[in-house]
Amino acid sequence: MSKAANILLLLFGLCTNLYGLYGVRIGLPLVGYGGHYQFLTIIALTISTVCFATRIIYLLTGFFKPLYEVLSAIATPIESLVSVLYWPIVLYDRSLLIPEGTILDLPLRLDLCLHLIPTIVAWVDLMLFNPEFKRSPHHILAIYAFAMSYFVWVNHCYSHNGYWVYPIFALFKNDAQRGAFFIFCAWVCSLLYKTVVKSHAWFHTFKTKTE
Repeated sequence: MSKAANILLLLFGLCTNLYGLYGVRIGLPLVGYGGHYQFLTIIALTISTVCFATRIIYLLTGFFKPLYEVLSAIATPIESLVSVLYWPIVLYDRSLLIPEGTILDLPLRLDLCLHLIPTIVAWVDLMLFNPEFKRSPHHILAIYAFAMSYFVWVNHCYSHNGYWVYPIFALFKNDAQRGAFFIFCAWVCSLLYKTVVKSHAWFHTFKTKTE
């Protein structure tokens, strides 16, 4: 695949991510400690935005490849987790994700920019345009470290605000249960990462055989 096509894909991803970050600030004014960065969606979107920008810089200059590899290994499974969790929960019971009393009516295009398109762009970039990507145990470690850091951050925000950013967290009786849930999510992320790696290896092996 051509470098130009890769850059166009990444520019599309950057534009949709920035639209998502801007749109949610306008559509969901959020007061309280941590602001919008209490949301996993916004944190994941920020990571993928930096990932796409870093990839563009690498393609144009040759710099920051190791940084991109780490960011991609984190952003792709986390964005996938956001998509995997968000859509079923929203279809089942939106109140599990939206705090009571919050007026929120996301346009479909903004919803897609927040919860689906970043996942697609991250997967396509990795699968089609990065044949050199290799699995590393450090990537798995980074995923678990991110999950535990977010757990600490969410609890810290709760201690200031007195409410959970996602009402679903209030369903757990104590921090031990919430911590177990976060570890479970990290495990799901690691499975998604392994799926990415295996799919990547299969795709490029198949591609090599057919060329």
